[in-house]
Amino acid sequence: MNLSVMGARRGATEPDQGAERMRRLRPAMLGLALLAAACAAWAGPLDEGRALYKAGKYAEAAKRLEQATRQEPGNAKAWWQLNFAYNKLNRPGDALQAVQQAVKVDPSKGFASDPAKVDETLKRLEAKAGPHKSGGNEGGRRGSQPSSAGSGGITASLMSGDVYVAPGMNVDARRLQSVANSLKPAVVKFAVFNSRSGSSTLAREASRIRDYLNLGSGYVITASRAGVSASSRQLSKAKLRDAVKQVAPMMETGRYTEGLEQLARSLVATRAAQTRGAGMVWFTVLLVGGGIVVAVVALRSAANRRSMRARRASIERKKTDIIAAMSGLDNLEESLSPTAAARVREYRLSAGTKLDEAARIVVRARKDAELQRAEALLASAQGDIEGARTVASRPDRGPGGSTGASGAAPPVYASAARSSTEGTDWSSVPEEEKGVCFFCARPSYLDELTPVTVKLEGERQKVLACSADLATIKTGAMPQIRAFEHQGRTVPWYAYPDYNPYNDYYGRGYGGGSLLSDMVTLSVIDHMFWSWHRPAWGWGWGGGYGMGYGGYTFYPDHHHYSDYSSERAASSLDRTSDAAGTDFLSSGSDVGGDRDSGGADFLGSDQS
Repeated sequence: MNLSVMGARRGATEPDQGAERMRRLRPAMLGLALLAAACAAWAGPLDEGRALYKAGKYAEAAKRLEQATRQEPGNAKAWWQLNFAYNKLNRPGDALQAVQQAVKVDPSKGFASDPAKVDETLKRLEAKAGPHKSGGNEGGRRGSQPSSAGSGGITASLMSGDVYVAPGMNVDARRLQSVANSLKPAVVKFAVFNSRSGSSTLAREASRIRDYLNLGSGYVITASRAGVSASSRQLSKAKLRDAVKQVAPMMETGRYTEGLEQLARSLVATRAAQTRGAGMVWFTVLLVGGGIVVAVVALRSAANRRSMRARRASIERKKTDIIAAMSGLDNLEESLSPTAAARVREYRLSAGTKLDEAARIVVRARKDAELQRAEALLASAQGDIEGARTVASRPDRGPGGSTGASGAAPPVYASAARSSTEGTDWSSVPEEEKGVCFFCARPSYLDELTPVTVKLEGERQKVLACSADLATIKTGAMPQIRAFEHQGRTVPWYAYPDYNPYNDYYGRGYGGGSLLSDMVTLSVIDHMFWSWHRPAWGWGWGGGYGMGYGGYTFYPDHHHYSDYSSERAASSLDRTSDAAGTDFLSSGSDVGGDRDSGGADFLGSDQS
């Protein structure tokens, strides 16, 4: 019973163990497959040529083996293998030259399995190739018959050296090879044919040779008994034509070697001069351009220094005036009531803070724009001082904006921002008597705000500004508006659901550079105002702006301010006419083959 159970268990586990072994072998098999694929991808043209030869694809094998000899001219095995491909294609002359090149590279004949086999192959090919069996690299000696630029004889000669001379041409191949060597690193190839081909044919042949050998920036010079041509991507067709025309008369008289040497040296020298000329042009352009840039920078720097000198002088005068005015405010406090004296001290503290910040900016300033910021701060400080003087001139005002004994309503004054007492209980101030500066969001009494015109989204709109921002506008500068980051974008203070100026302005420290908010230019949030000039009860931003206030009074069209203005007009006490016309940005300028070959034909008969 136990044996049968164990046998059953073993029979059940054997397939599982086999599957487990297969799973373990699978990564190894995958690795071998990848390795085989990588080896195939890394196979060079020589290995590919051998594989194609074994597959019986002799023409394709010859092309890959020719590529191998171009990449590695000193690889004797590549030349030896190329001989077999040529032989299968019935090209004995090319095969003979391939064997000869292999022996030239490796005289020990180690590229063959048996050196004797090399000798046998040479004898057999020489007999089969007939009279055109030699390499043809020396003047006066017979070489392979030139057929086309892609033929084995020309290819082998130009890949292993730089000169091909057809049999029967009186050209010193050794001298031309020496010339080619002396011109390196420039690559110059010579191909001389024993024919009467004209310059057009020679030009096409030169381009084909250059492309076949993948010479790139090299030069190919072709010549016959009737013409001469040159091909290069480095020179224009006109320059090539001029060069060959200069040597054509010399070659027409049979001085082929001398003419070809002069043409090669002329082409390389022309290219060198052209490169130097281009380099000089670019150098001149860069020099002139750099000079212009330096001049512009120098002029701007000089203009900035002049502007900064003038602005520093203006700032120093304003600082002196502000310091003197602040000293005068100290003397006024003794004659004021405690409430008025506290408001004057608040004004003085605000002006002093701005004065200190402006002084720090002036010390660090390197650009006129920085001094402009300091000047705007001083203008705002002057507005604070004017606000303090206004308070001192009417000390009889009671709490909540009530009038004095006369019972006359207070006039509208252009007082400064931050003019309201920090400890004011705004919940006790009647709705119709309180407002907010549109720019700095400081809670204020309506008689401390002045209507000004701003331009937003192409429309002129009126808003209420404190005297500090009004003073900034009168200087020509742009007051900034308090803004918050809300849901990934910058919004004005009245569009921020967590801000109520009457409750939060002092309690959250917005007068002391709090990081909870920032002052930005109108142009930054211009596109986010969304009909701000038409607010109503139940504003809608987080449900906060209509709760108990019916929309903040920061624009003249609000019914509180409209009623207040009507009352002042009826009392003949409206003094806002001199400020109602103050415009900001009112001008509308919101702040915010043959183509690279040339040849020449000889006119006379051949003089070989």
